[in-house]
Amino acid sequence: MRLRDFRIGWRLLLKEPGYSSVVIFGLAVGIAACFLLLGYVRHSFSYNEHVPQRDKVYQLEHRWNAALLGADWMAMASLPARDAALASGQPLLASAFIKRSLDARVGHQAVALGVTLVDPDFEKIFAPRVLAGDLHTALARPDTLALTHETALKLFGRLDVIGKTLQGDKGVYTVAAVVADPPAATTMPFESLAGTISTILPEDVRRNAHEAWGFAPGEVFIKLLPGADPRLVIDAIQRGLRRSSLIQRDQADQVAALHGRDLIEYRLGPIAEAYLAPDVNDMMAPHGNRQAVLGLAGVALLILLLAATNYVNLATVRTLARQREIAVRKVLGASGSTVAHQFLAESVLVCLIATTLGLLLAWLVLPVFADLVQRRLDGMFSPGALAAALALGVLLGLLTAAYPTWSALRVRASAALMGRGQGESVRGLWIRRALTALQFAVAMGLTGTTLAVAWQTHYASTLDPGFDAAPLLVFPASNDMRDPRTRAFREAVARLPGVAGVSVSHAPISTGNNIVTLRRAGGRGTDLNLYAVSPEFFGVYGILPAAGRLFDPALDKITDQDRVVVNAAAARALGFAGARAAVGKMLSPSGGGGKPMQIVGVAPDIRQRSAREGQQPSVFYLRERVGLFTVRASGDLETVKRAVEEMWPRHFPNETLGVTRLPVAIADTFYGDDLRLSKLLAASSVIATAVAAFGIYVLAAYSVRRREREIVLRKLYGAGAGAIGGMVAREFALLVGAGALLGLPFAWLAIQRYVGAFAERAPVGAWTLIAALLVAGVVALLSTLRHALAAVRIRPALALRE
Repeated sequence: MRLRDFRIGWRLLLKEPGYSSVVIFGLAVGIAACFLLLGYVRHSFSYNEHVPQRDKVYQLEHRWNAALLGADWMAMASLPARDAALASGQPLLASAFIKRSLDARVGHQAVALGVTLVDPDFEKIFAPRVLAGDLHTALARPDTLALTHETALKLFGRLDVIGKTLQGDKGVYTVAAVVADPPAATTMPFESLAGTISTILPEDVRRNAHEAWGFAPGEVFIKLLPGADPRLVIDAIQRGLRRSSLIQRDQADQVAALHGRDLIEYRLGPIAEAYLAPDVNDMMAPHGNRQAVLGLAGVALLILLLAATNYVNLATVRTLARQREIAVRKVLGASGSTVAHQFLAESVLVCLIATTLGLLLAWLVLPVFADLVQRRLDGMFSPGALAAALALGVLLGLLTAAYPTWSALRVRASAALMGRGQGESVRGLWIRRALTALQFAVAMGLTGTTLAVAWQTHYASTLDPGFDAAPLLVFPASNDMRDPRTRAFREAVARLPGVAGVSVSHAPISTGNNIVTLRRAGGRGTDLNLYAVSPEFFGVYGILPAAGRLFDPALDKITDQDRVVVNAAAARALGFAGARAAVGKMLSPSGGGGKPMQIVGVAPDIRQRSAREGQQPSVFYLRERVGLFTVRASGDLETVKRAVEEMWPRHFPNETLGVTRLPVAIADTFYGDDLRLSKLLAASSVIATAVAAFGIYVLAAYSVRRREREIVLRKLYGAGAGAIGGMVAREFALLVGAGALLGLPFAWLAIQRYVGAFAERAPVGAWTLIAALLVAGVVALLSTLRHALAAVRIRPALALRE
């Protein structure tokens, strides 16, 4: 291909602006969608690439051999497990990675700051780049911390912040270092760093974290040095667990029932695979689904294939219309290679222009796309990515030029100049029909899957939780009910106009597990989910007893530890014949480490988990170590919310506040990822359907032109408008039907796989597939209607004269 070929191609594009605009914009949309989706896929597979010697770095993972907790590994570990690894005798480095929140005052503004507590080995394992100050000092003292570059700018508006202070609720913290921001593709994001000895971690929590094998406050990272054997490290951790009081005393019954298996199993998970590990339940860090990511890669390539198919179809029709031009070139001495180079240059030029426009569209849409997938996609437009996109544009130009070029080379000059140009071969026509059917298969498959995901998400998020969540507002406090300020604030909120009640508790909905093992007299130990609440909890949530009574502020104090409430599922799990049979019975902690507690009542099962999980047995304690407020409004929710927000600074001047409606919190906690997936699939479905519509529009235009003489003859023999329109519509109805047969079975399998992960499933049935077929039918009808009407309006006399 020579420069002259590209100049001729450019002049042809300017000569036909309508054709050029349609072709370039159609390709650009496909390229933009493909670039964004493949960029996200590349981002997903690049996590933790910044870690030095990452093939030697692992996260310590564990799982409980308890049915209530499932079979997933958890990407967290206890500090005693870390200590056992360090004491294993193997050459290694280890650091905790505990995420906490800090509300502090900077100047006259209260700010919320995420603080990650790490050990001194964190510096040696991850080697964060220090921009200012001394990171070692920041981690070695209880009142210092290190800020990231971004956090320093956010809090102080500048980078020279060494020595600046943050006024926290429990003390003053001094900035001792500034480090570079962690990359976007990391499972270890942080805003600031402090040592595990920091006073940010309350003393009672720190003591429990250092002693309790069953408490995993965060992640633990281990770097194996030369000569270290990972099996010996795990063996040392398991031996330490077996010697602990958790195994020897607290969970002795559960251990005996495991017949030699460990109550907790540990493994070292490669940090390079942490983001997409399929069997890891990671609540503390970003985590992706490998199958979903690969599925998006497939969608990206399909969208690009559909856009390229449309271009090939249109370019082929245009080639057939240029037969006389091609014949003249051949008569004037143009060789086959010259003609081929011209068509290749035109195609490459179109694809490069479309690629450039597609990159511009992707850049404009990137903020929306990043918000949709909830990821920072900072490296999307790196020089390497742009070079790869342009190279793909050239390759796409060469590939899409193959069939139109072959069609051009088949043109016979003598026949074309005499007006008897060749039509498309039967084989070529069927190839284009097959590609159009493929387009509709992809569009229908995506549409059907999108409808199913959206319907299941809506169904799950609107399930009855067992109480009326609409009038409830929730917000956390940094200090629990042992703090007199928290108690005073609760009383003040309860007196606000429009407030019907206030409770303080653990979160009423949960994605984690807080397990306690209890036994009834003569029974076996049973694992139950533990929720700590205040006496007002059940009244505020409007929950009535299934048997006995529930906690009542008139009868119970938050410090009463001799009574519990269980739900109906727990009553069954404990072996009681029914809810009434459980009332008044005594429960004792397994291992004999606590005082017996009386069941004062049985609550109905309320939905505290997502629809992916079945109802779990739960027990409710009265405890002061709770800090999540729930406010029941009897008046306008927004008015109550503003009143709470105005009162907050008077009690907690150094802390921030975030008040949320409980239904919104439920939807975001349990189904936020599903909602984002449905939006992403919907966008892909719209693009695929638009591409398919354009494809069948082009094919309809060519079909009517190709069959023009046949239509004339049919009219001369008496065929009416209905017969002509039916003939045109029949061809494309068969293409839509073929697409349905090809695409809908795959959509059905995808739907069943997605819905199968839910314990509570929407009645999806086949309606989503039928709806996808109807949408495709309507799109095909609208796309071919213009050409069908054109076929009906063909005037035989004029057509025969031409």
